[in-house]
Amino acid sequence: MRKEAVSRTERPSRADVIIVGNGALGLFLADELVERRVGSVVVVGPSGREGGASQAAGAMLGCFGETTTESLRTDASRTRFELGVAAHDRWPDVLGRLEGYSSTGSPLLVAPDSHVVLNSIGADLDTVNFTAMIEALEEYGKPWEEIDPREIPGFRPRLDTRALRAVHLPAEGAVDARGVLDALEARLRETDTIMIDQTVRTLVRDDGAVTGVELDDGHVIEAGTVVVAVGARSEALVRTALDDLDMVPTFPGLGFAMLARRTGGEPFRSVVRTPNRGFACGLHVVPGPGDLEYYGATNRLVDQVSSVTWMADVRFLAQYSMQQLDERVASHEVTRWLAGNRPVTLDGFPLIGWLPLSGLYLLTGTYRDGFHCAPLLAEHVANELQGKPGTIDPMFRPTRAPIETRTIEWSVNEYVEHNLAAWFETGAEAAPQMTTAQIADYYRTMAMKFYDTMDIDYALGPDILWYAQGSLLGARRVARYFHRLSGRSGSRPVGAGAGEARR
Repeated sequence: MRKEAVSRTERPSRADVIIVGNGALGLFLADELVERRVGSVVVVGPSGREGGASQAAGAMLGCFGETTTESLRTDASRTRFELGVAAHDRWPDVLGRLEGYSSTGSPLLVAPDSHVVLNSIGADLDTVNFTAMIEALEEYGKPWEEIDPREIPGFRPRLDTRALRAVHLPAEGAVDARGVLDALEARLRETDTIMIDQTVRTLVRDDGAVTGVELDDGHVIEAGTVVVAVGARSEALVRTALDDLDMVPTFPGLGFAMLARRTGGEPFRSVVRTPNRGFACGLHVVPGPGDLEYYGATNRLVDQVSSVTWMADVRFLAQYSMQQLDERVASHEVTRWLAGNRPVTLDGFPLIGWLPLSGLYLLTGTYRDGFHCAPLLAEHVANELQGKPGTIDPMFRPTRAPIETRTIEWSVNEYVEHNLAAWFETGAEAAPQMTTAQIADYYRTMAMKFYDTMDIDYALGPDILWYAQGSLLGARRVARYFHRLSGRSGSRPVGAGAGEARR
């Protein structure tokens, strides 16, 4: 039976655990700790979550729909992928626990299934990732079925961007991200958990330990343990106490999405998406509560966390939703613009574990997997906070060297593939006599010049390479990190075992 909610607005002077961050990772961890009765828990984060990834998420519960050629190519990538597989199995229980706290009037599970479509507007990257998805589904014994794209409810693209193939994933749907966050908060309000509508200015350090946090207004809360889970802002906060830590850098991945009210035509009843492509997770639509639909696709690494997006991304999302998903989108009424910053680590792997200062724990770097994996990671972190064995591979510890999963040659080829996918999806034009091979050579030359100039032997992922190649600040951050790393013995990138290629 649901208890009456208790309003808690006080700011204590002490807590057993302070969680800095009120996104999916922070709230699911708080819920797990309360269930385990670990003591007093305080969650600090602005109620609007401005710039946070969770409040802007599409919250697709899809690990196989996100599969790329890189997902299972190395041991390290496979370990990360299987976090998503394991997390997926926890969501039915999660939704059963939270449904009674929802205030939306609609089920938190907004779509029970997904359709992944392969259309002709991208490039070879779409095709190879589509194939990799089917191979992964077969390897892990998950249900799927190839269907006629014309049978997908609501899917009415323009004829010149019609789908060539489509796969139905009956076990991969989506949840209402904002509804889940609100339900978690409502559930926590019925406990002794205190949620403070502020941000943390700095971590409080006493010799070799973090002993609490200082809020923006100067109020200090002492704690036995502080968990930093503020996404793309986590590294900067950690450095208020550990400025000289050689932690794998994290960059903000700015994503833009919109909630729109359907004004006519057949509504979508499932997630409909393309494969991952062009530095992002593919174009997608997620049915929302009521008559709303969520449209997303963009990803742009930036120098600083931002709560606004570029006009080019607005144009991209609107135009290609109309072309590739449903022509009727043109008359939809946009009710909310969403901008969030994903925490993107330099090596593409999360940062989870204890930091060198006693009492300080880091939970970030989950990129696009944070919302989906939050219930699983909450169990792992709660175990570690209680001194119990963790439930995930320790390779993701934040004090590691960067994990290697590719060669420089592989990195350059990936960069070219992603740029070609973006080139053709956006309808970029070249001189009539210019061939695709010449465009590819242009991007290949840019990437090789970058590596020669930077003088590093670590192979970057395509999104990090795109960002560092185009941002002077980004290039300097990458160069400084590797030059410091090369000057310290025993700090070479991790390649053997964890990152070793399977094929």
